[in-house]
Amino acid sequence: MRIRSFIVVSSLLLAAATAAFPQTKDRLDRRDKLFGYEAVGRLQSARGHCTAALITRDVALTAAHCVHGNETKLVFQMAFSDGAALATRRVEDVAMAPGYLDASKRRSRTSQTAYDVALVRLASPIYDAGTNPFDVVKSPAKGTSLTLASYGRGRMEALTLERGCALETLYRGGVVRIDCDATYGSSGAPVFFQSGGRPKIFAIVTSGVHADEAADGIAITYGAELTEIVPGLLQTLRNKRALAPVSEGARRISVGDRSAGSGITFIRPGSND
Repeated sequence: MRIRSFIVVSSLLLAAATAAFPQTKDRLDRRDKLFGYEAVGRLQSARGHCTAALITRDVALTAAHCVHGNETKLVFQMAFSDGAALATRRVEDVAMAPGYLDASKRRSRTSQTAYDVALVRLASPIYDAGTNPFDVVKSPAKGTSLTLASYGRGRMEALTLERGCALETLYRGGVVRIDCDATYGSSGAPVFFQSGGRPKIFAIVTSGVHADEAADGIAITYGAELTEIVPGLLQTLRNKRALAPVSEGARRISVGDRSAGSGITFIRPGSND
């Protein structure tokens, strides 16, 4: 199936199920609406933007294809809304999941999705009042009600929460399928479920088909599970932190050949959607 510039994980395409929960979208264009989600922001680059979320005071989580080949001049704009952000930080280091570049080189869509995970280290920590980094946890049970926080097309000027989407399938190898309505700019967006009274991240968006572009009008979104990947990436950033910083942009920390393809993407080159 060819859906404009989406590259879908074709081996995993199945008939979409009807949404299990009432789904709502809320534009968080005021500070009071942001409560609990302040640590989500836009990851801006020369060729567009993705969505990212803080998991420590100076490390944000996003998709690997958002940073591969684009490591310089990345900027994290936390809680970006209508031209302003609660905090803005330049990205200093990038760590991509080992396996992503190899999967891209082999054109293995399933593996690309599973390893499409990256961390970016910010130039300085963010201690904005009321902002707390998110915990990364294991996937919940199938059917759990989820919330997607993203800066997708048509909502890229303010964070939008889509509540009530569901976890449909857990695939072997670290790929999840959800019925959230992701679109261009949603790459790297955190997928939450409520646990202990707080939203917890268990996956990020990597690919899919937007509802407006699906033949049956039902969104299909795929994501990567995180608990097997994120701890190693955090350790990689810690190990590299002692190295002298480069003069400009971010250092790329990854395994593989830089010439590999950019993989699954929701970004349109040369645009901000």
